[in-house]
Amino acid sequence: MRSQLHVMPEITVSDSLYQQIEDAADGGEVEDAMWEMVYLLQRTNDPT
Repeated sequence: MRSQLHVMPEITVSDSLYQQIEDAADGGEVEDAMWEMVYLLQRTNDPT
């Protein structure tokens, strides 16, 4: 069984948005905070 490797695409964001993402990371990895945000957005928008 192969494990899936999720790669975050490179995006360009404003300085203020990046600051919000860093704040959400709370000292952790920014990429982890981004994946958490994506997960929460998907859960919020799931009609089931």
